[in-house]
Parts: sequence; C-alpha cells; structure tokens
Amino acid sequence: MSGKPRAQIIEEIQSHMATVGGGYNEWFLSVSDKPKHALFNIHKLRTAGDAWIARRAKDDLQAWEVEEYFRTVLKTRGQRGASSLDHVFVYAYRMKPHTKP
Repeated sequence: MSGKPRAQIIEEIQSHMATVGGGYNEWFLSVSDKPKHALFNIHKLRTAGDAWIARRAKDDLQAWEVEEYFRTVLKTRGQRGASSLDHVFVYAYRMKPHTKP
C-alpha cells in the first residue's frame, strides 16, 4: 500500500478540519503505526460522534514533517513522540471532554 505525499496529506487534513469546525488548537495531531488503535484505545474517541481523520504518508519522515507543520505552524495540540520507521500514518481528531487529551 503506497502512501500520499506530504502536501496532499496537509491539504486533506486541513480540509477535514475546516469541514468539521473548531480552531486548530481544538485538534490533536500525531503519527502512529496503528492509527485506529491510537484513536480509540489511547485517546478514547467514540466510534460515533467524534471527528477524526487518518492518512498514510509515503514514509515516516514525511509523516513527521506533516506532524511538525501542524504542531508548530498551525498550533494544533500534540507532542513529538519517539520516531519509528513504522510510524507512517498521520492522524488528527477534534478534542472533546472525554478524549485524552
């Protein structure tokens, strides 16, 4: 399965955020090798009613560059985690009181 280029992922995530609404600071963005596990088990999103998006990058470097762009330029929530070659998925969700964070 091939991934998408950095610019396309940024565009798709920004478009999703604009459609759902909320300021960038209301969104959490990170990278993972298992985005659904991270979203629903770690961050505690609900399967119905919570807004999220995940995209596969071409490689881990591009995934981390997307994460850094959103965190440093657009000021989404999230923190730089440990880098891994398997972490090629970029995911974002709109935070709610029941999500962690």
